[in-house]
Amino acid sequence: MMLGNMRSNKATALVVGVVIFLAAFVGLAYNHLEPWQRPAADTTDTDLVIPEPDKAEKEDKSAQTTAAAVPETTGTSSSDTYKELRNVYLEQLMKLKFKPGDEAIKNFGVFETKLPSKPYFTEGLGEKLCIIDMDSRPFDEPGQIFSEDGMSWDDAETVHGLSLGLLNHWVFAKIHGYKYYYVNTVPYEDRRDSWKKPPIMSALLKNHETCIFLDSDAVFNRLDVPFEWLMNYWEINSKNNSLALAADPNAKENQDKFGKVYLNTGFIVAQNNEKTFEIFDEWQDCPNDGGKHPECNEFKKNRPGKPTDQGGFGTYIRYDYPKDIKELKCTEANGFPESHSGCEGTYIKHLWTGKSNHIKVAIGQQLPGDLLAAFHSQFLKEKKDFFISEGDLLSQK
Repeated sequence: MMLGNMRSNKATALVVGVVIFLAAFVGLAYNHLEPWQRPAADTTDTDLVIPEPDKAEKEDKSAQTTAAAVPETTGTSSSDTYKELRNVYLEQLMKLKFKPGDEAIKNFGVFETKLPSKPYFTEGLGEKLCIIDMDSRPFDEPGQIFSEDGMSWDDAETVHGLSLGLLNHWVFAKIHGYKYYYVNTVPYEDRRDSWKKPPIMSALLKNHETCIFLDSDAVFNRLDVPFEWLMNYWEINSKNNSLALAADPNAKENQDKFGKVYLNTGFIVAQNNEKTFEIFDEWQDCPNDGGKHPECNEFKKNRPGKPTDQGGFGTYIRYDYPKDIKELKCTEANGFPESHSGCEGTYIKHLWTGKSNHIKVAIGQQLPGDLLAAFHSQFLKEKKDFFISEGDLLSQK
């Protein structure tokens, strides 16, 4: 029995509640892949009439609710409860049902998605695949990812949206056994920090077969789907290409000077092959004075029509390596339904304009109740295993 090993009534009651809550929300999230409509600012179910129970019935239900809400206390610590919550989540709720080589997957037995060709990856890569986060900001204020005060839905208003994105990346790595890195970068003096992507990714990729970078407002929408399966689905591997990025929504402001839609550098899949490292070197050098593309220095800093590293990559680098860079569909690996941009974020949601609100809903459905606090507390405990400074990383041979 799934909950048979719980060591206290308190822990059992808490886990059962979270399991029921999570099952309901995951069901909603996974079966709601069609376009959403923009939610009203405040909506109420005014047309739903709930019969008022008589006084005796209300008192009886109130007594039952009070009794159920106060489980017997046996001295179980919150750390023990959190550990059991994580174990149930990872070993039962997120138990791997799909394999990298599966020819097709379904959502709860429906809505089948098939691979377009024979799978390249038939086994999980484990720590041969890495997930990379990087930022120069400390994120140590209340509600943020490195705050010792913790992150909890009990104080939902202070929970930091971008920190939830970072936690999503770490949890996805935990579920599938991937290597996770958080690189604390040093700000540039003459350009936007987003230009750190090429050197950081290049340094980490040397030790892995595949590495994935995501902006902190981009998240894994399907925690249950192995990334190897997605690479099979998108037909990306070290034999076929070097980098894979998703197209931006088709809008004038998202086009380069040639009229082609940019590839969004907030989600990058890099394969370990010789050409990849060459591309990273060229991309890093792009905004430097006297480089191969002199006008690329216009993208050093973010301003209208000049989206920094993304602009340099989209205007110059991708044209230099057309056979080595794979374009992914925007609706599958970019955007989010509420943006009404035509990009749904089926597998990778990128919540560009939902950093403080929609991202909370997205991660709240994945980690409801005490699961947020449970996983965040473990994230902090394991910080020494994944946190590295830019200086220490780049000094490694």
